Amino acid sequence: MSTVTFEESGMQFGPFENKDVFAAEKFSQKKHLVSKSVEFVLFRGKKAIFLEAKSSIPQSSDDINKIFLPSIAEKLSDTLHLVASDYMKILSERDSLLDPLKGRNWEQLSINYYVVLKGMPKDQLPALHNMFNAYPLLNKLKKIWSPNKSGWVKVINDVKARDMGLIASGND
Repeated sequence: MSTVTFEESGMQFGPFENKDVFAAEKFSQKKHLVSKSVEFVLFRGKKAIFLEAKSSIPQSSDDINKIFLPSIAEKLSDTLHLVASDYMKILSERDSLLDPLKGRNWEQLSINYYVVLKGMPKDQLPALHNMFNAYPLLNKLKKIWSPNKSGWVKVINDVKARDMGLIASGND
């Protein structure tokens, strides 16, 4: 069993089995196909977890709404387009980084978007979670990609990510 880890925003994600992770950011940087992407897509059971990691967020709500949220939404949108183009066999790329996408039963997978904020106090997460889920572009993407799921964007901190097995114990 071959595993992979990701060092992102001062957090060590994984280890995960290679077959369960599409290294979206690495692939997009290598191929220059999309301008932005999430760090990776983790396939866990019947979930496809699109994961973005941040070491901090802007302090002003104006900066959050005008800069941070649009950037986060664009990363998810570009990665969804990348995955969909591979699924529809539009991408003619032969690259081992795409192997984890092959043979997935997308119609049986629940698409989830996790934003992991390093060091974010637990009491600030609910307000951020609501802000992300109310953001128009993320809400539009939810209606298309995950229409029956409420709160599909999960805003969590590194402690919760560790509890969920996304960050190995002792890594951060």
